[in-house]
Amino acid sequence: MRSSRLVVLSLAAIAAVGLTPSASAAQSATQGFADSWYWGAYGGYTSLSTAFGTQSLRTNAPTIGAEWMITRQKFALNIFADQSYFTTSSTITSPTSGAPLAVNINDMRRVGFDLMLFTPEYRMFKPYVGLGYSFNFINSASLRTCAGCTPTASSQAAADSNQKAIVDARTMGKVFANVGVMYIYKRFAPFAQISVMPTQGASDWYINGTGFTTIWAVGLRYNFGTSIEKW
Repeated sequence: MRSSRLVVLSLAAIAAVGLTPSASAAQSATQGFADSWYWGAYGGYTSLSTAFGTQSLRTNAPTIGAEWMITRQKFALNIFADQSYFTTSSTITSPTSGAPLAVNINDMRRVGFDLMLFTPEYRMFKPYVGLGYSFNFINSASLRTCAGCTPTASSQAAADSNQKAIVDARTMGKVFANVGVMYIYKRFAPFAQISVMPTQGASDWYINGTGFTTIWAVGLRYNFGTSIEKW
């Protein structure tokens, strides 16, 4: 009986010794995370919807981006820029006649920031949630010329007003929320995240169909060192 207890205690001691390096490795991998600055790059796709007549056109656009993240222990500030590549159609309201203007649009750029809150980590995984704001720019927009698409302007002044509305509708600032997770390994931090931006029924912007705009992304962040000057 005594020998059985000794065997059990010996096995427990061996197991504890075996687990200790794993725990310390996880701690050392994440302890350099706070008060650092990271550069990152990512790719994915943007799922957006535009209103065209009685339809809502759904587009899945490939997206690439770059970012800069400054970390604290539980928080981070992330500044980013990305571009989505697509061609689709949308409508806005004519400021002169009130009739819908059919417009061809291409690509979208986003520049913005978000504040990230890190939830309790599990080993080397760091989940997070974020809230941010982005400036969104449609790259190009042109009046769609097809039979029955757009009524002819009644005067040059009306045509000029329509053209101004087409240009103005290219830009819109939006709040968004995101959720993601990073895996910390030495200076590297691969990550995956999803961002959700409310755009349904936006009457003065081209991304105005049903549902939300979602941005799915996977990428890699790299720790370039401390963000706090040490004396």
